[in-house]
Amino acid sequence: MNYAPAGRSAFQRFIWYLPALVITIIFAFPLYWILLTSVKPRALIQDYPPRFRFSPVWDNYRLVFESPYLDAIRNSVIIAVGSAVLSVALATLTAYGLSRYAFRSKDNLLFWILSLRMLPAIAVIIPYSRMVRWVNLEDTHLAMIMIYAVFNISFSVWLLKGFFDEIPRELEEAAIMDGYGPWAVFGRVALPLVIPGVATALVFSMILSLNEFMLAFVLTRTSAVTAPVALTNVFITTLGVNYGGISAAAMVLVAPVALFAILVRRHLIRGMSFGQLG
Repeated sequence: MNYAPAGRSAFQRFIWYLPALVITIIFAFPLYWILLTSVKPRALIQDYPPRFRFSPVWDNYRLVFESPYLDAIRNSVIIAVGSAVLSVALATLTAYGLSRYAFRSKDNLLFWILSLRMLPAIAVIIPYSRMVRWVNLEDTHLAMIMIYAVFNISFSVWLLKGFFDEIPRELEEAAIMDGYGPWAVFGRVALPLVIPGVATALVFSMILSLNEFMLAFVLTRTSAVTAPVALTNVFITTLGVNYGGISAAAMVLVAPVALFAILVRRHLIRGMSFGQLG
């Protein structure tokens, strides 16, 4: 969608888009720097002033794929996808109910759900640690999926509720008159119209799960250790910090999320510009 005023010259259109261009460059530069460092020879990484012209090497990526970090990436992807799907599935049903049905203390429930997002991870580390031990789920994918789903569900509920609020009730009333039941109305009428919101919630939930460090550091050991935790074990040693290896590992971790975002980019763009939180 083009928001620039029509009938303007090329220079005027450039000025119109200049703030967005500057913001994009500022946010994209760290990713560019990480990519540059991941293919830079180790002897040049800490040069000052930094070098931007050099012959790229792939030793850092070879180190990533030959190290235990690859298993950690697999764990992160499994946990991120599982928690995102679980949280968004529950959030979709919850958001639809909050959008369409009136009941006592509805506003209080919405605030309570939002308050979960304000809860720092460090405040629940000890209770979660005790709980996963009691149910014999310590250092497992299932435990991390359920815990991350709890943290992600609040954002997804508020995002998707805004989408459901935008759907005209007349569409659902027409479906009911045609003989549709409640689940059919939800699955065949309402849900297809909020696919952009679902895609947006999935991407953000995956990103939040992939980036989380504190809970994963305490609740995992070997079998379910995630990529952020593995970084501290594989590339930070008593001999120093392997900045090239960390950069290559970060790029490998970013790849699954970037690929998924590209596949759903149309829904993601619409989801970022449609609906309202609350």
